[in-house]
Amino acid sequence: MYALVDCNNFFASCERLFNPALNGRPVVVLSGNDGCVIARSNEAKALGIGMGQPAFELRDLFVREQVAIFSSNHILYGDISRRVMSVLSQFSPEVEVYSIDEAFLSLDGIDMPYGAEAYARTIADTVMRCVGIPVSIGIAHTKTLAKIASHRAKKIARYKGVCHLVTPDQCAMALIECPIGDVWGIGRRLAPKLIEEGISTAWDFTHMSRERVRRLYTIEGERTWRELRGEVCYAVDELPAARQSITVSRTFGQAVTTFDDVYEAVANFTATAAERLRRQGSAASSIMVFVKGRGCGPGRYVGAMQHTLPVASDSTIELLQYARRALVSVFRRGEAYKKAGVILGHIIPRSNVQLSLFDTVDRDKHHRLMQVMDSVNKQVGGKVLRLGAEGGHHVWKAHSEHLSPCYTTSFRDILVVKAKEE
Repeated sequence: MYALVDCNNFFASCERLFNPALNGRPVVVLSGNDGCVIARSNEAKALGIGMGQPAFELRDLFVREQVAIFSSNHILYGDISRRVMSVLSQFSPEVEVYSIDEAFLSLDGIDMPYGAEAYARTIADTVMRCVGIPVSIGIAHTKTLAKIASHRAKKIARYKGVCHLVTPDQCAMALIECPIGDVWGIGRRLAPKLIEEGISTAWDFTHMSRERVRRLYTIEGERTWRELRGEVCYAVDELPAARQSITVSRTFGQAVTTFDDVYEAVANFTATAAERLRRQGSAASSIMVFVKGRGCGPGRYVGAMQHTLPVASDSTIELLQYARRALVSVFRRGEAYKKAGVILGHIIPRSNVQLSLFDTVDRDKHHRLMQVMDSVNKQVGGKVLRLGAEGGHHVWKAHSEHLSPCYTTSFRDILVVKAKEE
């Protein structure tokens, strides 16, 4: 049995955590450069504010409805996420952090005297009491069904935050009411194809023959089909499909013209991508760097260069060497750059890395160094340890006019509480 714990409106909930006056008020969080809406409270959703909607289209609505606006504060959100996951680890020896606001828990072998649903409510109450973040929990015999259960727990009021799909009747009702595009592992890419075949719900999908599913949607589609029918195909720490690439890119807060400033941005993006690689136990065989000039249309300069590594790596040091070579190839003097990014590709498990006979890199030393760096940064918060190339000037950083304090990771931003003497 699996439980999927999903933080409700996570970014907005993090902002409310240190500002209770926001409770009951519409809250939105904006993307880099305060461009688009990337998170909404329930009150903001009720106003018709759409995910990804440009902020400039909503200015009048923000003023009229007194919407609280925040720039994305990923340092704060990441730290609150770690606190939530730490609490979850008290309830299961097997916790898979699926995203910043979601985690799977294996409930196999755990003593639950009052049943799984009561256990899940205890988890939700404990996270709320210890961290202050509301969560929804879905419970089922497979991870794919737990995803559906979690969605129902969040959207359907009668479940009060916990949905338990165990009996055949419970599962059947959930599958009938679940659009095929909402199934984990199907998504937007396969949904149109299935709808053309007359498959509009998860229930319809489960009634396809195994042979037809495999013929049309490969073995991954078959595994999703089997999971929806109650057969475990994905254990904890096993995802439906391996991530084939990791992309980190930003639109700059102002146009950047010098190589050093663009390289500083690329170095930061490379470090972030490499840390994600290590977090999932992977290594990358290629790295691409791209830059985009100011303006739009056919006259806008866009450059990209990819390098293949002789040995797949997760070392920030090694990846940055290739990132610099790529940037040298695409950088044009005299251009004003508005965006840059890094893409790590051909990702494989770190345990499957094929070494080269002529490799001169001390990979054990790199691995130990990266472990220490990640450990210190995780414990302290933020990039306390970083490469010199990541710099500290950051003229390229996005505009964040509505950025909240880093309450939990910066001594400057710690809340001060004053007790009034009677």
